[in-house]
Amino acid sequence: MALSRKEGEFKRYENGGAEIVGIMECGGCEGNKNRVICSLALLKMQLSALNEKVDAVHVGTCIMKFCKRKDDLIEAIKDKAGVEVVEGTHAYAPPTIFGQS
Repeated sequence: MALSRKEGEFKRYENGGAEIVGIMECGGCEGNKNRVICSLALLKMQLSALNEKVDAVHVGTCIMKFCKRKDDLIEAIKDKAGVEVVEGTHAYAPPTIFGQS
């Protein structure tokens, strides 16, 4: 929704032309930066078969707000992605996921 509404870090695309071509997860708290790099490589391979490419990688709200290894993950992505890395997506983050706020 944030991309459709051009909210948060997606505001930069308010003149159009942006599409989400993939969403990947980091591997969870027991994962590591190698998982992210492998996921990026797999996405690139899948997109190349469709003659598509990635122009930017947005690091999600969950990593930006809650990840203890945020800096390591972002550094690894910037080192390997070969495209612009944007730190953030949107500001949507409920105070509680389950239960009452």
